Amino acid sequence: MNFMGLYIALLFLTRIPLPYIECDQKQIIRSLPFFPVIGAIIGFLLAALDALLRSYLPDPAMVCLLVVAETVITGGLHIDGFADTMDGLFCGKTKSEKLEVMKDSRLGAYGVMGVVLLFLLKYSALLSIPAEVRSRLLVIFPALSRWMMTWAIILFPYLREKGLGKAFNENKSSLQVVLSTFFSVIIAFAIEGIESLKIIFLTFILGLLFSLYIFSKIGGMTGDTYGAVNEFCEISVLFLYLIFGNKDA
Repeated sequence: MNFMGLYIALLFLTRIPLPYIECDQKQIIRSLPFFPVIGAIIGFLLAALDALLRSYLPDPAMVCLLVVAETVITGGLHIDGFADTMDGLFCGKTKSEKLEVMKDSRLGAYGVMGVVLLFLLKYSALLSIPAEVRSRLLVIFPALSRWMMTWAIILFPYLREKGLGKAFNENKSSLQVVLSTFFSVIIAFAIEGIESLKIIFLTFILGLLFSLYIFSKIGGMTGDTYGAVNEFCEISVLFLYLIFGNKDA
């Protein structure tokens, strides 16, 4: 296993206090297959928090704490991208103007509405999942959502001249998404068994459709849209489980 790639992915996708290292573009792109592994690490931290405090807190308070904890662990990186993407996609302007709106650091009305709805959906979905199986989903949903980020990176062109997202598009290859898919399937299957395959497949379909929608609006991807894909797929996994999952397992 490329432990340097794993470490770089951990630095990029979380705010866990770790020693910073300088890395070149080749090292950055080698971290791509480990995105779902980092998602699983985030999930294990959430599951540990859930197991530790579940008996002391009512479910609404516990779930609220979990949503906050995920935001703290990731530094809200993908939520920020989701907000900027919502502002850009729904501003009703040309592709180039949408990209400019997304680049603006100021948060617009669509971004605010998007983030509020995002937290409501995440909170309500986690609250609706039975407490005895919630810990398993806490590991799976961030792993699969970050897996779909790798597909968005591999399949679509990057639109910015600069940015960290551009580094992930240099020397990208199909092998990276194959490895990412392998890790995702192993993680989900180990936790949820054969039932996870249906969730994996449907998450892929929904994530791909959302990515194609973004592509149709702006002609490619940016760092912000990668974050939006992640957040969209987190919600998708949770609601797909509510609809199709074996909630009595």
